[in-house]
Amino acid sequence: MKDLTLNSLRYKYPYVRRTLDSDLSPEARKRLKWMLYIRSGKSVAQCSRHFDIPVRTIWYWLKRFKMEKPKSLENKSRKPIRKGYCEVPLHHRIRVKELRKKYPWGRKKLQKLLQKEDIHIGESRIQILINGYGLKRIRKKRKYKRTNRRHMYTAPRENLKKCGGLLYFDVKHLSLPGGKRVYQFTAIDHATRMLFVKIYPRITSVCGSDFFYYVKERLKTNTISYVGSDNGSEFLGNFEKVLSEHNITHVFSAPRSPKQNCYVERVIRTIIEDLYSFNGVEVSIQKQQESLDEYMFTYNKIRPHESLDMETPYERYVKLSKALTM
Repeated sequence: MKDLTLNSLRYKYPYVRRTLDSDLSPEARKRLKWMLYIRSGKSVAQCSRHFDIPVRTIWYWLKRFKMEKPKSLENKSRKPIRKGYCEVPLHHRIRVKELRKKYPWGRKKLQKLLQKEDIHIGESRIQILINGYGLKRIRKKRKYKRTNRRHMYTAPRENLKKCGGLLYFDVKHLSLPGGKRVYQFTAIDHATRMLFVKIYPRITSVCGSDFFYYVKERLKTNTISYVGSDNGSEFLGNFEKVLSEHNITHVFSAPRSPKQNCYVERVIRTIIEDLYSFNGVEVSIQKQQESLDEYMFTYNKIRPHESLDMETPYERYVKLSKALTM
């Protein structure tokens, strides 16, 4: 039986004629070929190899197959036996509709209002009614107008060798005892590796601009040319206004790419390993800032850096400052 088709077997098996005349789906006709192949004397394993079908699948349809009912090879309906129905009295449904129109609140708040009127309806039922009456709130899609931001890699190479040529900024979240969340603003200079850290109670662009002045005052240089950061809102708004006032170019890393801001990310990890892992966090912002000030002194003036040929950041800062004055 080299050419196994329904037409070639319609006279050998009487019920095939009825099958061809019926409105079987293409899937059911394909399964009927399997059954006819087995009826011709072949085993299930041979049928599996011939049609390249798993044995379990063939056994499944072989058990369901009835010779007098070719439609037994059709797929069963996946329609649910019982459909969910919101069995709520009409006057209750009208009340939900009225409240939703008057107060465009969520289902939880509407449920509380209904309970005060001695109407008890579940949250999911209230949502079904809201959707059914076409009162579902449609959120407006925010249109993000992304400006042509310059990438961090566009900073000229000669600027990377100058003190203040490129400063990296980033923020780390800290949890003080009692669950109070504060924010550690961190900056590091590319050329000298000078570190600057300050704690703020909020993460806003106002705090970001204040931190910039904090860094500028301690770096004691007017040669800041580029500032690199991620795309956080704390580095937009007031922060960008301050940079434009000082004619400083703001460059960014790509979204969700912290590895492109690797210098400041690495120094944050160093702070965690050297300070927080040993001493933990302090009980207040003031004490935490004092601890960080002490660490900054150690990092900038005592700790040698392999990337600076075992010099401290302050020694490299002095060397580059003298080169500028000469």
